[in-house]
Amino acid sequence: MDRIKKNFGFGCIRLPMKNGEVNTAEFSAMADAFLDNRFSYFDTAHGYLGGKSETALITCLTNRYPRDRYVLTNKLTNFYFKQEYG
Repeated sequence: MDRIKKNFGFGCIRLPMKNGEVNTAEFSAMADAFLDNRFSYFDTAHGYLGGKSETALITCLTNRYPRDRYVLTNKLTNFYFKQEYG
């Protein structure tokens, strides 16, 4: 994890929207600028924008860049768990 610039991450809870959908052209430009400035950490969760954050990341980041260019975290909410383990 040495390649992570730990002082700044791109949180995808709020993304540019157009007609109720993520504006992928604008988000792609934002991701490009973020990576061009040697940042690499992106953060999302299923609940961000009703799942639209995850699908926008596929279009704007993961389909456009090799996996070694970024670190992507995705949080799973408690709604997916029906019982406690442990």
